[in-house]
Amino acid sequence: MTETTKVQDFEQVFHQYKGWVYKTAYLITGDHQKAEDVMQEVFISAYKFSNTYDASKGSYTNWLRRITVNQCTRSSRRKILPSSSIEEMQDNGHGISDNSMPVDEQVLLTDQISRLLKSLDNKYRAVLILRFYEDLSYAEIGDILHIPLGTVKSRIHMAISTLQNGHQTTEQKETTYHELR
Repeated sequence: MTETTKVQDFEQVFHQYKGWVYKTAYLITGDHQKAEDVMQEVFISAYKFSNTYDASKGSYTNWLRRITVNQCTRSSRRKILPSSSIEEMQDNGHGISDNSMPVDEQVLLTDQISRLLKSLDNKYRAVLILRFYEDLSYAEIGDILHIPLGTVKSRIHMAISTLQNGHQTTEQKETTYHELR
């Protein structure tokens, strides 16, 4: 394969996956700048190490998912997550949208989800995003993260429990606040 062909193939891969990589990176990191940085690092790594991809070990998409999650983990080790909200992603055209709800309810819901997701450790946030945003099976998540199926299930269970407890605590605080008014 010539260098020109490799670059053209890579450009096609970039255009096909850039939205997904950004969205996943944003959901895991909770920060637009980090998501952009992660996206750049993912594609640099994918290009640099394209010769290491082995189709017998899984799909190209799952290989990119693994690189994305690993880059998010590296990124989170560098700096604590700043505050940001998911609705900003809609404004930037990276695409999480549900137009069936009024805009003010969407903003409130996405802000709550964003805060709850940010409260999770990366390992729990990653499994939730891969399961519920990417709609991957437990087995696929295990392959991507190199963890056993039982670990995937326990992390998802733990993450959901943590989110439910966090949501209940938030609701209790809001109820108390409104009762005091």
